[in-house]
Amino acid sequence: MKKLTALTSFLLQAANLTKEQVLSVADRGETIPTGRDLGHGVELGVFKYDALIQVEAFNGSSSELLLLVMSWLHDHDKDRDHVGLADPEVDASLNDDFTADVDLAIEFEEPLQMVPDEQGPILFNGRKWRVADVPVDVAEELAGMDGKAHGEQ
Repeated sequence: MKKLTALTSFLLQAANLTKEQVLSVADRGETIPTGRDLGHGVELGVFKYDALIQVEAFNGSSSELLLLVMSWLHDHDKDRDHVGLADPEVDASLNDDFTADVDLAIEFEEPLQMVPDEQGPILFNGRKWRVADVPVDVAEELAGMDGKAHGEQ
């Protein structure tokens, strides 16, 4: 639930909220097996869940709060459209002329990855593993290619 934690922390700071005003939970989660070998580790699946963020007695601009959420998603959850996640949903209840309770429902999907570790707590395929983002090697040069298609002279 890294994305939910990160978005909640961002909203606390950016919207000038107190911890007492905010409740965030993951609801209706499901694990989807993928079983992908990523070289330096494996992705056993993805965790898809509905993040619920409740903001009590919010006294700021509702447009600003929504734009904060949308901008964070744009910058930190770029694969949303690719994996078919629903757009965020918002419910607001006015308390008085100055405050409202705001409920945000945001669908997230996060990889469940692990790397080999002899001291790790997870036993899988006869090896010990620990939870971690699998590092990705990026090629800096490509050798042995001349830019021609197969069979092209």
